[in-house]
Amino acid sequence: MNKKIQKITVKGIFHNDGKILFAKDHKGKWELPGGRIEFNETTEETLKRECKEEFGLEDIYVGDIVDSWTFSSTVDDIDYHFILLIYGCTTNETKIKSSDEHIEYAWVPLEKISELNMREGYKNTIEKYRKLKNI
Repeated sequence: MNKKIQKITVKGIFHNDGKILFAKDHKGKWELPGGRIEFNETTEETLKRECKEEFGLEDIYVGDIVDSWTFSSTVDDIDYHFILLIYGCTTNETKIKSSDEHIEYAWVPLEKISELNMREGYKNTIEKYRKLKNI
């Protein structure tokens, strides 16, 4: 029987001038900024820490939760179950630096998001966000 591990991940939707911030992982898939919650961390603390580590963003505001969804993956006989919590976020910072965690980042126009190689859950979340914000 495979070992089973559950991980909770917090992601942020940063919307600026009709574009959403995405990062490309080392497998070539695009994702929203964020990461796994560390022990005793709040979701806001996680997003602030991850955005600082991944993009150098020091001043972000974490708003309301927009969506949540799950996916599973098996790697080396370990079954992973990921729970994603996605929040609307804002920042006034424009300078973004990339870290070793991703191979690329981009502000993607809303109309181009459906073309990106990413999990379907992200596309559904962005659509939900667009309806919520009327954009």
